[in-house]
Amino acid sequence: MTRVTRDAVRCVVVTWKPDVERLAAVLDALAPQVGGIIVVDNGSEDFGALAARWSGHEDIEFVGLSENRGIAAALNVGVSRALSKDPAWILTMDQDTLVGEGAVAGALEDLAALDESVRSRCALVALRPHPQPASIWLTRYAERLLVTGDLGAFLERRGVITSGNLVRADVARAVPYDERLFIDQVDFDFCYSLRHRGLRVVQQKTITMDHILGERYDDAARLHPYENAQRLYYIVRNSTYLVLRRRLLVRHYLAQVIMFCGAYVSVNGARSTAQCARVVAVGVVDGVLGRLGRREYRFLARGRR
Repeated sequence: MTRVTRDAVRCVVVTWKPDVERLAAVLDALAPQVGGIIVVDNGSEDFGALAARWSGHEDIEFVGLSENRGIAAALNVGVSRALSKDPAWILTMDQDTLVGEGAVAGALEDLAALDESVRSRCALVALRPHPQPASIWLTRYAERLLVTGDLGAFLERRGVITSGNLVRADVARAVPYDERLFIDQVDFDFCYSLRHRGLRVVQQKTITMDHILGERYDDAARLHPYENAQRLYYIVRNSTYLVLRRRLLVRHYLAQVIMFCGAYVSVNGARSTAQCARVVAVGVVDGVLGRLGRREYRFLARGRR
């Protein structure tokens, strides 16, 4: 297999109200590893200043959306522009994910070492982030549910997060991200679409990424990811929608909901239990009824974060 050069990889970074210094570090780490970067901003108020900061970098293009259309829509915009450069691979990234030196080339070299019969079906090659907090059994259980096989340098998985995904260009042209989901579970839905086509989703065993999943809360030596009420709603709604269509494991669905609900109540206090229950109830109903897209109920703004 011919070695893939950096010019054959185009990167898409989705931003929304980014920490500018963190984003600068992200772009600095990516620039030497890819042939070009397209930053798609989801309606940030200071987009003009953000784009102006990198105006002198020919390999970095900024695209500003007029409003927050969600991560799936932003990815579709960025991927479409990246594909116009005729790359072999599209790398999708979040605004706060730092990749290690040589991470992209290393992943593709490991892929090239696989048997051709396996390699030809690998549509998505994911870089591996530092493990997420897993100080309770439920977190570890949810992670184990996603692993389906061992391929030497890689693990085959049911799903991976969007950040750090190398997607084959031919696959990116054929399989868009579902914009109706807006945010959350977009990645697992995309992975299901690939696997449904008989393709493989694999992730490196070597850790080459520093990725921040949600926020963090520390409760008596237990560290867990946390999401506010708005994000909890999207997690529940979209997960419900997907599980009813057999695009998500029931066990993983239940583990996610329990984990994030527990985090929400732990952060906001026992009195937030009723609020959490309401968020889950509305999310489940909307998921069952297929009420998707961007939805911002007023009661979702409550809570400390």
